[in-house]
Amino acid sequence: MHKRSPSERIAQLFIHLILFAFAVCCIYPFIVTFMVSLSSEKSILFNGYQLIPEQFSTLAYRMVFQNQFIYTGYGVSILVTVVGTLLSLFICGMAGYAMSIQRVRYRNVVAMFFYLPMIFNAGTLPWYLVCTQFLHLQNTVWALIVPLLVSPFNVFLMRNYFATVPASLVESAEIDGCGVMKTFVKIIIPLSKPIIATVALFIGLMYWNDWSSALWFIDNTHLYPLQYMLYRIKSIMDFVRQNGAMGGTDMPAATFQVATLFVTIGPIVLLYPFVQRYFVKGIMVGAVKG
Repeated sequence: MHKRSPSERIAQLFIHLILFAFAVCCIYPFIVTFMVSLSSEKSILFNGYQLIPEQFSTLAYRMVFQNQFIYTGYGVSILVTVVGTLLSLFICGMAGYAMSIQRVRYRNVVAMFFYLPMIFNAGTLPWYLVCTQFLHLQNTVWALIVPLLVSPFNVFLMRNYFATVPASLVESAEIDGCGVMKTFVKIIIPLSKPIIATVALFIGLMYWNDWSSALWFIDNTHLYPLQYMLYRIKSIMDFVRQNGAMGGTDMPAATFQVATLFVTIGPIVLLYPFVQRYFVKGIMVGAVKG
């Protein structure tokens, strides 16, 4: 075993101290924000944000969980995130796999069709008309899923990763009688867990944080996702605070917003540990090779 010299130990200690300081800088705002959600509105208005609030209060959280639309929003967001992530992974994966096969004719032409929307787009109005007049997505849960199904960036990430799979494996599977779909499911997917986990994280975050689709297409309150409800709550609380309605400083406007924020980020925070080990490998190989 290599014995570290005093200079190496000092350098390692110095690196650990830097990383520790960086971690504290990242965690400290999160802790302060959480303590704000447990503060009373008066203490926030008079004393500002503090690590240890002068007056503790759980009124904001009680108001959050007494709102029945929070539970409805959670259900809609979970449904949209799960269904949208699975469908988008399937579509982006199949498109990326098709473009990664060397013998597929016009695969570069197909890649160009995916590449052009990354640079040019037709604008908001044509997109809105297609979704409402041709696809008839207005006031349906599919309005929260379909417009975000295909991401050219994710397609190219998966294509570049699939291109690193040895062609001999695919040829062996075809000799054994596997078709294209069976080869993709039995060979490509098991070998591509890093990029699949990475892209799944990207897609899941996109669907979970999306609120603009509901703003454009949804009028039914029972179909509001969680993030759009957070946007509406913020607008209402800003109006309350500016106009002094509903009791002025007794209304937990700031603390309510922060409490709602912590309630909404819970599932996504829990998702990170499961995909973190795949993230670096997936994004590096998918972005560089091919």
